[in-house]
Amino acid sequence: MKNGILNELITVMKERVPKGQNLASNLADILCMGKEAVYRRLRGEVSFSIEEVAIISHKLGISIDQVVGDHHSNKVTFDLNLHHSSNAIDSYYEILNRYLQIFDFVKEDNSTEIYTASNLLPFTLYSSFENLSKFRLSRWIYQHGQIKTPHSLEDMRVEKKIVQAHKKLSESVKQCPKTFFIWDTSIFYSFVNEIKYFASLHMITPNDVENLKEELYQLLTYIETLSSKGEFSEGRKVYFYLSNINFEATYSYIEKLNYQISLLRIYSINSMDSQSPHICQMQRDWILSLKRHSTLISESGEAQRIIFLTKYKKV
Repeated sequence: MKNGILNELITVMKERVPKGQNLASNLADILCMGKEAVYRRLRGEVSFSIEEVAIISHKLGISIDQVVGDHHSNKVTFDLNLHHSSNAIDSYYEILNRYLQIFDFVKEDNSTEIYTASNLLPFTLYSSFENLSKFRLSRWIYQHGQIKTPHSLEDMRVEKKIVQAHKKLSESVKQCPKTFFIWDTSIFYSFVNEIKYFASLHMITPNDVENLKEELYQLLTYIETLSSKGEFSEGRKVYFYLSNINFEATYSYIEKLNYQISLLRIYSINSMDSQSPHICQMQRDWILSLKRHSTLISESGEAQRIIFLTKYKKV
């Protein structure tokens, strides 16, 4: 491995290793090899194999683009986070864990900022709601067609590990220091239309529809409380913006000291992501441009907030 690339790799690895921990010890655990073998690689006497770099990249959340230097060209690598399991439920759990890993990595850092420009209701806000999260899971099952979709959410049994992951995701997001939501003006419509569609197919019952409606009311009340206070909890700020223009996808950008990642929503609930500095800068700039065309309704903007909440309570 060329010295420049090796030095870059070592620098980035040191940034990812928890404070006070030894890099060589961490790599020995990650690569399942002896410390001396790790030290030979760190000194450049033996090159890291492609497989070893891939494992390190995955475990420590390192962008290979950043290490190799592809960000200087027009080519970057996106991780599609394709699920490895053939089972729809296991794939869903893998995706949840991916999001959890990201939020758990950044939530305790005071420099962390989360930006999401969304044309769909962010799952992180309703993951703790029983029926809304069941509905999301049932749509995933239906789209994959591998498991018989339940005809009633009340009869649907969700594995304990998934319920726990839903709750952990909700809590992790609330612990991030600053979160910015920029919402398309039609953000609730698509969710309501999907409920109507699945009800017309008799895949959810009239009672399910009432339960979903009740939880959507609760979600609106929760959003009203958050936007009035402007924070999840003390020191955990949240900002809501209503866009004056429509946008075609959901974009997210997360940053903290020495770390940044951009996510683009794909395949219903999944996201492809990149840690390329160039892509992250573009993503951040794009989201901020949407923010400039939006109205802040948290803490200030009370009149616009009332109009927004009243409109969607009717919907």
